[in-house]
Amino acid sequence: MAEGPAPCPRCGHVDLTDLFGEDFQQRAARRRQRGLAVLVACCAALLPWIGYLAVSLPAHYESKQWRAAWVGFDVALLLTLAATAWYGWRRRQLMIPFAITAAALLLCDAWFDVTLSWGTDDFTAALATALLVELPLAALLLLRVRQILRVVLRVYWHLAHLPGEPPPLHRARLLTAVADPTEPAPIRGERRF
Repeated sequence: MAEGPAPCPRCGHVDLTDLFGEDFQQRAARRRQRGLAVLVACCAALLPWIGYLAVSLPAHYESKQWRAAWVGFDVALLLTLAATAWYGWRRRQLMIPFAITAAALLLCDAWFDVTLSWGTDDFTAALATALLVELPLAALLLLRVRQILRVVLRVYWHLAHLPGEPPPLHRARLLTAVADPTEPAPIRGERRF
């Protein structure tokens, strides 16, 4: 079995130019910058929109598509939970995005069930379902994703022949394989990944 490219002894990055082409680093930096710009623009646009909704939405609103909205939402939740189970059973990496999506949908479901039933006879059941089913299941899915990501990081760390233990997930860099020259140098004692 052929050895892969050696990691940089200073920062731990692996140069995969041979695999991805000479301009790989520039293309990756452009994609990253565009993606970050879109996300910042979305956040900036959401702030005034949230303010507008807070002052303009009516306290009471009737919808003719209420049933379709909730059934559609629950179908989406069912499909993401089923995909999470399927890919988990098959031991596939696609389990991770489906589990995160299912957790997000469970959190949204709990939020909307509780807030929309506030002051009604259904509030107790909605709150119980949120506290006993939806929130614990979302937490379980997110904890499982965290465990899987830690294992993947540990395996990558080992295969890249990096010294010591991998950093915690909140400090682990994306596995982009090349150093970003625009990032500041590591703080003394900090391993860059």
